[in-house]
Amino acid sequence: MAGETAGLDRRRLSRVPGLDVVGDDGIRLPSASLVRIWQEWETALRERGGGTLPWKLWRPGLLGVWDYLFAAADTLVDAFGEGDRHAAAITDPAESFAVTVEADGRLTVGFRGVFAGHPVFPIISEFAAGLILTSARSGAGRPLTPVRVTLPCAPPRRHAYLIEAYGTDRLEFGAELPSVTFSAADAWARLPRADPALARILREHARTTLAGARPVLGWLDRFRVEVELSLPDGDLAAVARRLRLAPRTLQRRLREEGTSWREEVERVRRARVEHLLLNTPMTVASIAARTGYADQRALRRAIHRWYGSGPAALRRVRSPS
Repeated sequence: MAGETAGLDRRRLSRVPGLDVVGDDGIRLPSASLVRIWQEWETALRERGGGTLPWKLWRPGLLGVWDYLFAAADTLVDAFGEGDRHAAAITDPAESFAVTVEADGRLTVGFRGVFAGHPVFPIISEFAAGLILTSARSGAGRPLTPVRVTLPCAPPRRHAYLIEAYGTDRLEFGAELPSVTFSAADAWARLPRADPALARILREHARTTLAGARPVLGWLDRFRVEVELSLPDGDLAAVARRLRLAPRTLQRRLREEGTSWREEVERVRRARVEHLLLNTPMTVASIAARTGYADQRALRRAIHRWYGSGPAALRRVRSPS
């Protein structure tokens, strides 16, 4: 994976359900698991170049049939249309690309992520914009300079790395979606590997593959990932909505599994607190805010209940040397 190539520790990802089958076209990971991967990598990626790093290591073909469908299209407008129609080949079916041809012929391609409000979404947005741009350059077989790149995050204090990565200083922050805008000349130029016959074959292959794909996580596994992603709020109604269940139905299913909403939120908070204590320099107050505790005193009481000691002692005894 790109992260390992960049020197990130795969052991940090061992708790992400389903990671061992990434790359199997017959398996579909939910976006919740994909966000978990970004959570584990967030700190290390920030130190090495942010969300731009993984797509710099991407090579054509790594995204399977999606890459080849893209390359066989007639123009970038057609390619991103195919990319959106077959987005489930590379991400959660609930996510999509927003493809807009503007009045002057320019093409804007955005990414609609399920967890747009999640704290890790800014780094996902950097990656998404980079993937859009890199796919376009690969399909065109030549360098492309975007007319504009938008990101939903606030402008970082330093963003020279983004200017270098995207090849333009035309960056706009605080947007609704991460997006890349291409000139009309680039959007409508015929792609060098356009092949209508091959495109038809690839579309049928993609359709068959997606129709036979199965989810890798069981119901309780998916629920637990969703609960973790609901922190710091721990909103039962939001988790139920993501699982397409009524809140009462969700609570009933938890009882059938021998657990409860309160127990599951506590379990997820404990795992997240432990991870942040042992793997980041975050203060106790910051960890409390990140995991949904009223203040650091409430978190300290919880840590004493779980481990019989305070956070400082836990860090000394259990942090890796």
